[in-house]
Amino acid sequence: MDVIFCSDKNEWNRFVVQNSNSFLQSFEWGDFQKKPENIFRLRVVENEQVLIQAQIFKESFSSKRYLYIPFGPVVSKDITNDKKQLALGALLSKIKELAVKENCIFLRIEPVTSLGDLSKYKTNNPPRRIQPQKTLIIDLTKSEEELLKDFSSTTRHNIKRAEKSGVMVRELNEYSPEFYKLLAKTKDRQEFGVYSEEHYINLFKINSDFIKAKLFLAEYESKIVNATIVLIFNNRAITLHSGSDYNYRNVKGTNILKWEIMRSAKRNGLKDLDMWGIDEKKWPNLTAFKKGFGGKEFEYPLGVDIVFQSFWYNVYKIIRFIRRII
Repeated sequence: MDVIFCSDKNEWNRFVVQNSNSFLQSFEWGDFQKKPENIFRLRVVENEQVLIQAQIFKESFSSKRYLYIPFGPVVSKDITNDKKQLALGALLSKIKELAVKENCIFLRIEPVTSLGDLSKYKTNNPPRRIQPQKTLIIDLTKSEEELLKDFSSTTRHNIKRAEKSGVMVRELNEYSPEFYKLLAKTKDRQEFGVYSEEHYINLFKINSDFIKAKLFLAEYESKIVNATIVLIFNNRAITLHSGSDYNYRNVKGTNILKWEIMRSAKRNGLKDLDMWGIDEKKWPNLTAFKKGFGGKEFEYPLGVDIVFQSFWYNVYKIIRFIRRII
């Protein structure tokens, strides 16, 4: 087996599309997130067949660095579990070399499926994932009538209420400043972190044959009251970021907005919709809202840290703990 760096965008994305639904492992997402010196794309090849590949981000905390694989590595669907373990071992050996070169103290992996036996490595399970631990996937191959039947009675009622109130939904292929205005209001109300506006603007600049962003706006009496950025990747729509005006909550714009996102995704031939994260403890109201649309709950495996520098990894854990309690 050979472990090589890959710089061919089309080859990289084709493997991801054939074997994963994760936009986080797409070539464009790496370019969007990181400068070239902070992104590494490794693949394990045997007899010209790609067995496994991983897009690896170099992250920083304080003055130290670590490596991070979100929703990966991507594994070929055509290999056995035994071959997968051998390929993963080859990949991790190369990553360890990379960690030494880049002076990174650990590797964090947040996989989509089980990584198998990691007993030969020094590992630790972090208390929470950076990416969602659980999500809801809605099957868009169902008819609209079947989808509506899966909704809770409250969700169906709220959609009808929004329609009677005259809420209209617009679909855009470009960014609108209205999104960030609503996001700021949501942030203040629900106390969660947001990126700079430039981050969301740049999302709409990564459009390609593999990945693109859309903006859905709910409008009531000539005022934008709800907004959602949807990412399209590999026959899947992902409701990635949303904002709302709490003063207009009674017109139920959020409900009809999500419904119109589903309808649009169906018209465009997409197979499913990822609600992008649920958490009954952390976001009970938001989770209850999302569950009102039906779908199948999916829970990813726990993240795992493979430790290369034990002393600095313990320092990292202490710093993270202090930041959480301050």
